Amino acid sequence: MLVSMPICEDKEIFHTLISTKKREVYLDYAASTPLCQESVDAMCYAMKISTGNPSSSHFAGRKSCVLIEQARRNIADLLHCPPQHLIFTSSGAESIDLGISSICKTYHPNAIMTSVSEHASVLRTIENAAESFSIPVIYVNKRISDDSFLLELNQQLEKHPSSLLCLAHGNHVSGEMLPVKEVGKLCKKYHSLFFCNMAQTIGKYDIHLEELPIDFAAASAHKFGAAKGVGFLYYKQNINPLFQIENQGYNFFSESENIYGICSMEAALQANLKDLKRIQDAISSIKSYCIKELEENFPTVQLAENNKKTGLYHLFSFHFPEMNMENMFMRLDIAGIAVSLHFDKQSNQPLLRLSFGRKTTKEEIDYFINTLSEILSP
Repeated sequence: MLVSMPICEDKEIFHTLISTKKREVYLDYAASTPLCQESVDAMCYAMKISTGNPSSSHFAGRKSCVLIEQARRNIADLLHCPPQHLIFTSSGAESIDLGISSICKTYHPNAIMTSVSEHASVLRTIENAAESFSIPVIYVNKRISDDSFLLELNQQLEKHPSSLLCLAHGNHVSGEMLPVKEVGKLCKKYHSLFFCNMAQTIGKYDIHLEELPIDFAAASAHKFGAAKGVGFLYYKQNINPLFQIENQGYNFFSESENIYGICSMEAALQANLKDLKRIQDAISSIKSYCIKELEENFPTVQLAENNKKTGLYHLFSFHFPEMNMENMFMRLDIAGIAVSLHFDKQSNQPLLRLSFGRKTTKEEIDYFINTLSEILSP
């Protein structure tokens, strides 16, 4: 039985949660991004003209279906892939779950290979799929800056051909970028499938999915300025649905498609890629400025191994060996600065992650640096 809180208490809690601090600085764009205006406009337009269920055969349903298929074609054009190879989902996590689980059901690989540094949604899905389909899991070292990475991967794939490799294009904590072409070639060499989590790169890079040597990819719309509650799975190799469902979501889902979210995703992707070079340059400049200020003001700061010049241009992580990073995270939050706290399993230490977007300013970075100075002052 659900028990509702008294209305007065609800209001007090709500007011506390949304009350404006002295200043609010958002430096957690890798977790989620503000809606861009193009995304809002696309959703509003879809809400006005879309009434029917896109699976209905009458005129109202057909109108909704047309909106979805137009968005699918436009997204496919932007990512250079066939539209029929895109399945819309409710999130990046669902894309990952659907993809990995369906691959295991369809192909039953000899092993699933991944890294302990992958996103929790990937690791959880792999654990569940491994148990459900009795497939062993092998963890490979994924320090891209380490020259032994490709050598170890080659050795593991040689020992376990016809496997499934699940690695992120851009790591969500360290910022390291995977050498996708080299990894994909190794997978092809050993007849293995390559599932690439692109949550941190779709919408931020000019990606040609069909040209990359990957078999599957997952994306999340709210990582690049679109609404929450929508993402997609890209597949180059055919997969069978976990459950046979007819007429909806390319027969992969029983629920109706999120029309407004899909239109939002298409508009945000269009807006980002249209102005990509300027956006990349602006955010890269902010990242470089932040790193410079950190290193100049705090000599003991240690950056994660994200390779400053070749890592993801919109994020990096760091820690202070002598500091309690959980306490630092909380004090930044109290000061109105939103960052992420992550535990890096490879280095066995908590890291603060900063990530930036189109609205991030140097003034916000200065406020962060000044606040950090206050926190670190004896």
